[in-house]
Amino acid sequence: MKDLRRRLPTTAVLIVFAYVTIRFLPPLYFSALLYLLISLAAWELIRLTRPQNFPWPLVLANGLLVALAFTFAWIDLIQALSAGLVASGLFFLFTIRTKERLDQFARDWGMLSLTIIYLYIPLYFLLELKKLGANYLFFLIFVIAVGDSGAYFVGSVLGKHKIYPVASPKKSLEGLIAAIFTAALSGWLAVLLFPITVGKSTAIFTAAVIGLFSQLSDPVESLFKRAAGKKDSGSLLPGHGGILDRVDSYIFCAPLLFYLIRFFWK
Repeated sequence: MKDLRRRLPTTAVLIVFAYVTIRFLPPLYFSALLYLLISLAAWELIRLTRPQNFPWPLVLANGLLVALAFTFAWIDLIQALSAGLVASGLFFLFTIRTKERLDQFARDWGMLSLTIIYLYIPLYFLLELKKLGANYLFFLIFVIAVGDSGAYFVGSVLGKHKIYPVASPKKSLEGLIAAIFTAALSGWLAVLLFPITVGKSTAIFTAAVIGLFSQLSDPVESLFKRAAGKKDSGSLLPGHGGILDRVDSYIFCAPLLFYLIRFFWK
C-alpha cells in the first residue's frame, strides 16, 4: 500500500505529460523530447554496466545522428549509422593512449553500439507512430498498460509457473497468458477510445501480439538490472524507478506496431 501511494502521484503526472506531449507537440519538438528521454535511459543503462572512463559524449553524438535520421528526410538511418561508425572508430583510435584504456576498448565500443541498437533506434519508432497520428501512439500505450495490469493481477493470484526465474522471478506463464488476453480485449476498446483506421479483428490481433512482446521486452531490460544487482535502473521517477524502467516495454513494441501497421494492416 505504501508503494502504491508513492506510485499514484507519479503515474498521474506521467499520464498528463504523455497525453499533452503526444497530442499537442509538433513532430520536431516531440523528437527533441524523445532524444532527451532516450539519452537519460541510455545513461541509466550505462551506469548499470559500470564501465570505466566511458565516452559518454560519443553516445549523445551517435544518438543525435539517429534522431536526425528519423526526424528529417535529408539523412537516412544507414547514412547516420555509417557516420557514427566512422566517428566512433576515429575517436577510439586517437584517444586510447594507455593499456588500461585499451583493455576497456572492446567493452566501451560494445556498450556504445548497444545503446544505439537497443535504445535509440527502436524507441525512435515512437516518433514514426506519432507521424502517423497521435492515436496510434495512444493505442500502443493503452494496450501495453492494460496487458501489464492483466499480467500483474492474474500473476499475483494464480501465477505458479515461472518463466524468467533469473530476469523476472515474479513473472509467470499465467501472467503472460493474461497479458495476451487482456491486451487483445483492450485493442477493441482502444479503437473506440482512440479512433484509427483499422478493422476490429485486426486491432484485436495486433493488441494480442503487443501484449506478448511487451512481456518479453520488459524482462530483457531486467537482465541488465539483475546483472548489476539493482532493483531499478534509476530513481528519477518516485515509485517507478528510472526512465529505462518506464520505456522498457516500448523497446520491442514500438517498432513492432509500426511494421504491423505498414505490412499487416494494409
